[in-house]
Amino acid sequence: MTQMADEIRTLIADLYDDPEDFLRRPHLWFGGRSPNELMATEAGQFVLLKFLRGEDHIPPIERDGDFKPYTAANTDDLVDQAIARLEGQIEQIKSLKGAGPEIATVIGRAQEVFGERGLSWLIRPNQVLQATPLDLVTQGKTDRVLRLLVQIEHGIYA
Repeated sequence: MTQMADEIRTLIADLYDDPEDFLRRPHLWFGGRSPNELMATEAGQFVLLKFLRGEDHIPPIERDGDFKPYTAANTDDLVDQAIARLEGQIEQIKSLKGAGPEIATVIGRAQEVFGERGLSWLIRPNQVLQATPLDLVTQGKTDRVLRLLVQIEHGIYA
């Protein structure tokens, strides 16, 4: 056995409770091949050594036993949820038509700061405000929203 093979076996023994099982079992890391197959060639040994030393690899995530592949049947619910959320947002935006001067000021500033995305910014939950900007405006807290827009405009918040 070569020095590299000895080092590989030592690393495997240090890292795995059942080194022989690790050597026999095919692994996703190695394209479904077993480490024993890789041990047969010098190139394969380099791959194993690099892997065992933790160089240039990210081990695959263990497969989740509860994982269900996405299909048309189980994504239809996700699509319906997205549509419902968007319809709710559309209704919120429609409610702005003919709004009073305070709301008009906020809409205008949001458009100045975000361009065409200004209206969508108003209806999204905002971490800094801990609410949607529109909710705060309808509660009479227009100053907080306008202050945040000024801060965003000047690069204080993103």
